[in-house]
Amino acid sequence: MNVACPNCKSKVDSKDIKNINKKGIFIEKQCPSCRGWFGLNKTQEILKTLGVSLLLITSLLNIFIIKSEYSLVFSTIGFVGIFIAIIITFFGKHETVK
Repeated sequence: MNVACPNCKSKVDSKDIKNINKKGIFIEKQCPSCRGWFGLNKTQEILKTLGVSLLLITSLLNIFIIKSEYSLVFSTIGFVGIFIAIIITFFGKHETVK
């Protein structure tokens, strides 16, 4: 997957990124061209994590058949959660880390 560096505007293949800093749920990447650090917008990173968490929680509830009359609701919420996470992963706005 290619991302655009917000510093130098060059397209960077995710395989070329060697330096990554993880600070909790926030991930910062270093551009191999300009050596500038960038990451997803903080709000988008939180929404992405929330979407994946929704999928995990609702999947576990469906697996263990907790409140089986709500399994359709759990499945729908899980689908919405992963849909949000996928959209942000592929179309999220990267910004410079200060």
